[in-house]
Amino acid sequence: MLRGEVEHQLDERGRVAVPRSFRETFEHGAFVTRGWYGCLFLFPWEKWRKIEDKLEGIGIADMEGDMVREFFSGGAKVFLDRQGRFVLPAALREWAEIESNVVIRGVIGRAEVWAKDRWQAFQKEQFVPERIMEKAAALGI
Repeated sequence: MLRGEVEHQLDERGRVAVPRSFRETFEHGAFVTRGWYGCLFLFPWEKWRKIEDKLEGIGIADMEGDMVREFFSGGAKVFLDRQGRFVLPAALREWAEIESNVVIRGVIGRAEVWAKDRWQAFQKEQFVPERIMEKAAALGI
């Protein structure tokens, strides 16, 4: 399980460090791709392979499935180096508007990589008490 939130900086080579507590989860590689709301998703490789299997089974005429496949098509397999860093591909950095400061969040089975300013704006917009209570009630918690 991936939990918590850490701020890091992108280095001059486009690398970002994964929090120490997440590194074991990504020891066999990871897949980084577009996520929801302008963040990037970082999946453990084994979990990503299961998602790929599902995407592969979508019929060619299924337009919704085609949109999902297209959304994930810009991703890349990445590996952590000895310092626990991985390279964020330039196209994904541009898509997510990541230039320097990033927030990496553990979201149970994946990590999210956000541009810090985008994350802060998202929090202000989405995490208001009424909305949280509404979502919690919908989930039965």
